[in-house]
Amino acid sequence: MMEINEEIFEGFFKKLEDDKEFPRSIIEKLRKLFESEEVISQKNILDIIKGGCEDVGED
Repeated sequence: MMEINEEIFEGFFKKLEDDKEFPRSIIEKLRKLFESEEVISQKNILDIIKGGCEDVGED
């Protein structure tokens, strides 16, 4: 089961990295979440994306 999740997330990260407009900071935070022991939920992912968008908006 873990191999399937890892494969899905690697494909997900690859697509994000291919998008030159998508903030790298969000990708890094999402990778850290995936690599952590923390439960990955829609809320965790949404919080990271919202936080990253706020960071980008401040630039």
